[in-house]
Amino acid sequence: MRTSFSINILAAAIILAGIGGTSAQAALETEKITLGGEIRDRYEFRQNADFNNSAPDTLSFIGSRIRVHLGYEIAPEISFFFQMEDSRLFGSEASTAANSLNLDLHQGYLMIKNLVGPASMTLGRQELVFGDSRLVGNFEWSNIARSFDGLRLAYSKESLRVDLFGMVVKKAQNFGPDPATYSLTAPAAIPNDDGQHFLGLYASLKASGVTIEPYLLYLQDTQNGLATSNLLPAATGQTRETLGVRIDKKGDGNPLDFTAELAYQTGSMDAHSNAPKANIQAYAMALKAGYTLPAAYSPRIGIEYDLASGDDNTGDDSAKTFENLFPTNHTQYGYMDYVGWRNMKDLRFSVSAKPEKSVKVSLDYHIFSLASTADNWYAASGAIFRTTPPGNAETEMGQELDLTAGMLLKEKLQLDAGYGHFSPGSYISTNFPNAKDGSDFLYLQLGVGF
Repeated sequence: MRTSFSINILAAAIILAGIGGTSAQAALETEKITLGGEIRDRYEFRQNADFNNSAPDTLSFIGSRIRVHLGYEIAPEISFFFQMEDSRLFGSEASTAANSLNLDLHQGYLMIKNLVGPASMTLGRQELVFGDSRLVGNFEWSNIARSFDGLRLAYSKESLRVDLFGMVVKKAQNFGPDPATYSLTAPAAIPNDDGQHFLGLYASLKASGVTIEPYLLYLQDTQNGLATSNLLPAATGQTRETLGVRIDKKGDGNPLDFTAELAYQTGSMDAHSNAPKANIQAYAMALKAGYTLPAAYSPRIGIEYDLASGDDNTGDDSAKTFENLFPTNHTQYGYMDYVGWRNMKDLRFSVSAKPEKSVKVSLDYHIFSLASTADNWYAASGAIFRTTPPGNAETEMGQELDLTAGMLLKEKLQLDAGYGHFSPGSYISTNFPNAKDGSDFLYLQLGVGF
């Protein structure tokens, strides 16, 4: 948890609110305060994730997320935003008198608008969402979600927006010895520069109903020797540049919509062979199109093809597995989260309709396969879902069917439900003889904003 950061942000906000004024002037003016929040509870049921009915692995739980936020306008163009989040599973604490300290700061930042012309600055803990969130997203499906610590500069004028950001994802020394006792003559075992940093430039230009978004993302990971099994991206000891572009056209009275995204990665990382470093050469693409019929219930039919490269030779000095970075994968490659944008191919067919203005129903069918038979099967988290055995010749991962529905019950009260079934393919049945059975997933979620 990152609770100590919240104390620092709150203290800074109070100081900023009172700069240059008397105690009376420092008091918060109620008309400049915005308060709000969210309560969200979701039941999830998952069965047979190992595709083996003989091995019991049923997962059933209720996840709860409560958020409360406070915004305050310090000056006409200076404000701060403070958002606390409590995330927990029902019945997960040792007793009803226990406290698992699930409270944390989700966002806490200072924003200055019109810093230089139409440019703004956001400093502190904040969410980042770009494009379809395939590489950078807030992962709102998660009971905790994702935010970053750092600085973001944005230039926005008419149809052009450019974002430049620098974020600290992990800093080894910051959760190691107390900096106050750190000695230059006897440094800690983990150097202070050991960590993970994420920088990027993302532009968005809208013209003639089409949005063009070129981007450059830079990941530096120096976590050599540091336990990072729960971190993303999956590989440590790397510098990875991602150059890409996204083209999108939606709405504007046109029944046809389409999106295309291409990305290429280069750089170097700790090698998996005898060479000291491996050269990164990876790529990915996502193509999707849909047509909304001019009929009752606004039915839409869509098709999508996703591809992310895998490593065809894990013994050479080239690393060809595409890195999914910090995405929101849940709605992209199946709601069951068995597949991420790494060493994969996904052919997706979609049908959706709106029986009522506040109701939407969707049916998605995915056909998954490996891009490289020598590489692993990676889950939506970026971690290895199945380790590919040597000599594998199968590519068919399986097929997934997802049925989801959402309904606005009352103002700000949203009900969502979904069911997913995954049928494993020849990759599973051939390499894992005991894993031949289907897997099921069910969820029911109720959320209210205020």
